[in-house]
Amino acid sequence: MSAGPTIADLLEQTNRELAGTDARVYRRVADHLQRFSAALLDLQDPHSAGTQDPKALLGKGSFLQQPATRLKRLCKEHGIKGYSKLQKAALAQLLESHGVTPPPPPLESFTKKELIALVRQLQEEG
Repeated sequence: MSAGPTIADLLEQTNRELAGTDARVYRRVADHLQRFSAALLDLQDPHSAGTQDPKALLGKGSFLQQPATRLKRLCKEHGIKGYSKLQKAALAQLLESHGVTPPPPPLESFTKKELIALVRQLQEEG
């Protein structure tokens, strides 16, 4: 009788197989690990569960993803003066210099697939 493969042999074989896969698999694994990590944190601190802002699901915003009219409206809302004749890049710089947080990306910038994923994520949390 011959001894079967050792755990080290099995791990080495598995590592070789993983190394042959493409980057999409690694991204899926990373996403899964992030969700798992977040679930563990929620289990450790039950008071934080379900308190995520739905806008946070949209990701970090950027002023350059917003239309210039929205940037001008943000300037007005934050009491910033001298913005009316500025172009988009200058408006973004002005807002950043005043410590304004960029809004999430507009929904129009997401693909249908990304929007479906966001809705599914909201359903899972609810």
